[in-house]
Amino acid sequence: MKLPKKNMVLLGAIIGSLLVIYFSYGPISKESPYPSVKKQKKLLANKPLIKPYNFIDSNTVVSDLRFFSSEICEGRKSGTPGHDSAVNRIIIRFRQAGIDSLQPSYLQESKDNADNSRNIIGMVKGTSEPEKIIVISAHFDHLGKAENGNIFYGASDNASGTACLLSMASYFKKHPIRYSILFAAFDNEEIGLKGSDYFLTNLPPSISLSAIKFNLNIDMITREKNKELFVCGISHFPSLRYLVENTQSRTNTKVIMGHDTGKNNDDWTNKSDHYSFFIRGIQFLYLGTEDHEDLHKTTDTFDKIDTITFLENCNYCILIVESIKL
Repeated sequence: MKLPKKNMVLLGAIIGSLLVIYFSYGPISKESPYPSVKKQKKLLANKPLIKPYNFIDSNTVVSDLRFFSSEICEGRKSGTPGHDSAVNRIIIRFRQAGIDSLQPSYLQESKDNADNSRNIIGMVKGTSEPEKIIVISAHFDHLGKAENGNIFYGASDNASGTACLLSMASYFKKHPIRYSILFAAFDNEEIGLKGSDYFLTNLPPSISLSAIKFNLNIDMITREKNKELFVCGISHFPSLRYLVENTQSRTNTKVIMGHDTGKNNDDWTNKSDHYSFFIRGIQFLYLGTEDHEDLHKTTDTFDKIDTITFLENCNYCILIVESIKL
């Protein structure tokens, strides 16, 4: 049967899109939903530059990054005055953004004395499907001070993700999407994902676990020399590959799928707060860079941050969220 011209055009467009995907990334197989990291890096080596998107207030997000990685925050270890300073800054930014609190305040404090997590939680209601919730998370805690008094500043880990989270809260309050977005600054990630586990075990009364459909976790989005950003989670949730395919050409960042299979540090599935969601059957993507020489050292400082790349990655996080289809 001969197809109408309109249908032929549509079919041609579909076939063309599939060929672009195939030759860009390779076929999807049962073994892996994406090609090797080596192949992806080769394909993206000469990625053409575009005019960057600029969704966020660049001055504010860089100022927040500088603050969280400053002497004032003392390495943001739970129970310290510096940690209190970080908590207060996040609450102030949530208030300035005008996002909703789900409890009497934004603060969710653990009642377990052995944990002592202090999460900061806020929400923007969705425009048409508010019953479906996306959680955007970043841990704000770090290692505090060394025995000699030197500070583990944690500029990349994870002042970068925390500052990005705050900029996203401000943006999506002004530009809400169809789904509700819950913004979670988690505590005590460094000592075993305590804050995220506490949050999911003790959800605010207005939220059920079944309502949480997706977690985007942002942890270390700076300090990658080759301007690469890894997306972890697609091996577990192959259907999410479209998020990379739909956004790759809209950023100057080289977005690479990986670090969700293998052994030890090759697999980041349990390395940050997204794991608390994963073990409860919730889809996740984790955005982060590979380890650098200053990770978990007192030399992870603000002056080593490439702010241009950091801002590009913050804007990319927004592109991901705007592309999500639940």
